[in-house]
Amino acid sequence: MGEVIDAVERGFRAMARGDAFAPERLRLDVPGADAVLLEMPAHLRSGLAGNEPDKEQAGLGTKIVGVFPRNPKGSLEVIQAVYLLLDPESGVPLALMEGRFITAIRTAAASAVATKHMITPGPKRLAVFGAGVQARFHIDAMIEVATISRVMIVERALARADELTEHVRELHRVPCDTVSAEEAASQADLICTCTTSPIPLFDGEMIKPGVHINAVGAFTPATRELDTETVRRSRVIIDAESAAGREAGEILIPLAEGAIKASHVKGTLAEVVSGKLAGRESADEITLFKSCGLAIEDLVTAQLAYEKATSQGVGIRVEL
Repeated sequence: MGEVIDAVERGFRAMARGDAFAPERLRLDVPGADAVLLEMPAHLRSGLAGNEPDKEQAGLGTKIVGVFPRNPKGSLEVIQAVYLLLDPESGVPLALMEGRFITAIRTAAASAVATKHMITPGPKRLAVFGAGVQARFHIDAMIEVATISRVMIVERALARADELTEHVRELHRVPCDTVSAEEAASQADLICTCTTSPIPLFDGEMIKPGVHINAVGAFTPATRELDTETVRRSRVIIDAESAAGREAGEILIPLAEGAIKASHVKGTLAEVVSGKLAGRESADEITLFKSCGLAIEDLVTAQLAYEKATSQGVGIRVEL
């Protein structure tokens, strides 16, 4: 996780320099399955990595990801994905990878990058809404970048919640328990929403000053995990204008209601990590990172996986 967090942060720095390119994802609705298919290409141009003498490695690739909500009825994962990594000079395919793992770990890593730049100092009580793959990866990621004193899980499926709490206790040796949404929202210093809920998870009046929130579950204009009050009270940073800026219901719905103006979104994570924009301006400020997923996160994670696989002799070589 630590390596992926570093890679994703370098990816956002490259975006700030103008060396990374990730267009708006291509979306294809699949009405017969009540599903959606997304394609997410990205290109990383070789460029100077900050003040480091070495050049950032060039990269090219695309992810194809399907979101099939009916899949759990057939014991399949909702998310289905593959990643195709290409040689940026020739376009030759380098690797085909299982994409769900990449999606899960890079999403949590992006939240960790935002958290590192936006939280206040000191121990944090972490509230995680959801108990699925994203919830688990987010807990791992938050522990990498913050001092976590307690983890609170909010999940209606008690068996999944119990499994996750036991995992956290055993792996991280951190107190972890299942709580109500009200308790989590009112007591947390750090909140991650990792659900498939199309409606808000808690009342925004309940959250404390100084809280940082990572919202990653909802990714369409008509769905949201956070209510208007939460967004209205928060300093909002997004992954990119081409992602959360155009797709996030958390932002688009309050805008349509007239509760916020476009200027309420202060900027992007690339601007924050590059130092062009403050992630937080005061200790009492509520900060929010809204992510819909960005292709550059997938690319740098796939590059890291490919480098580690080739160095360790992992994988199967095939001729196309």
